[in-house]
Amino acid sequence: MAAAITFDEALGLAARAPRVTGAGRAVAAKLRLDEGISSFTFNPQLAVQPGFRFYPSEYRDVEVLAELSQPFNLAGHARARRATARLEEDELGESARAVALEQRLGAARAWIDLWAAQRVFAASRRDEQLAVELERLAERAAAASAATRADVADAQAFLSEARVRRIAAEGEVFERGMELSREAALVEGAATTADGELPEPALPPQSAWPSLIEHAGRLPDSRAQALRARAGKAREVEERAARGSWLQLGLVAQRDAPGGLVGSVLARVSPSVFDRGERERGVFAAEAERLEGERANAAIEARADVAIAAHEVEHTGELLAVLSDALVPASRAGADLRQRIFDAGEATMVEVLQARRIAVDAASRLARARAAHAWARVKLYLLARAIEEGR
Repeated sequence: MAAAITFDEALGLAARAPRVTGAGRAVAAKLRLDEGISSFTFNPQLAVQPGFRFYPSEYRDVEVLAELSQPFNLAGHARARRATARLEEDELGESARAVALEQRLGAARAWIDLWAAQRVFAASRRDEQLAVELERLAERAAAASAATRADVADAQAFLSEARVRRIAAEGEVFERGMELSREAALVEGAATTADGELPEPALPPQSAWPSLIEHAGRLPDSRAQALRARAGKAREVEERAARGSWLQLGLVAQRDAPGGLVGSVLARVSPSVFDRGERERGVFAAEAERLEGERANAAIEARADVAIAAHEVEHTGELLAVLSDALVPASRAGADLRQRIFDAGEATMVEVLQARRIAVDAASRLARARAAHAWARVKLYLLARAIEEGR
């Protein structure tokens, strides 16, 4: 097992995960290169045409024609591609925020699940020791003719159940520990352990939850999808502008044999008559419509996610209250009382074991219920922070 980490350490490690830092570097690389986007969408052209005059013979000499020109797009291509680049930058930034939020949520869930698995494993070890004592008690009672061989068999079966639970819990601890190592981007290749108690984040007041649901579209994944749809439409506009009319202006210098020099200006116009980029624009237009549908769907999913997260806080809180205030104390008291009655010779081993099974199951459910409630609160807290940051 790797070193134990606290909940806050797990979130801190998640922020340095390779996929999170890689998304940040992608934004920086995009911004750096987009700063160099030129206002000229065509490069200058230089043409040199050497020749030789053969006739008339008295003027035989080398002739050279040089042309320097600069094309200009007349359809606003430079403005369109800068607008597309800005939308792509914003979309990359929101996507990076979405990756970071997803990594934090994954690390938080993995740590809380591991915490619950560790508590269940610790309880299963205690229950196994108790089952060993019950088996010994049943065997002594049977030797003294105070119990039957059936009671001994029941105690042995209970011990076997306890060992199965302990082995299963031990396996879950390892799996959850590896999951936490993965979500926290630890490279040791060993299972991590959860150190400390469950987090208790301060949630917005319940009266503010409907507002969170209403503004769920501010979540980074939803915002990124909206910007992706806008960028898709901008690419179609950019392609249309790229296929628009263009003007070419230039200077021409000519050495005219023998020894003459001619200068002139050049103006060419290429109107957008036949090819307006319909082939390429069709792909971009179709993709833009598809992304628009994804944007609308992402907004619906975001509101549903926040609503479910808010409901889970209430639901898991109610379940935790019933378990901690009623079921667990009652089952523990029932098991202890049943044991005392058995020791007094007024109860059967079956009754004792049944009471112990109920108590063991209730204790395990309580640990998992505490974890589920903590996860629900942490999830709503992280989503609420992301919504607030998306203003």
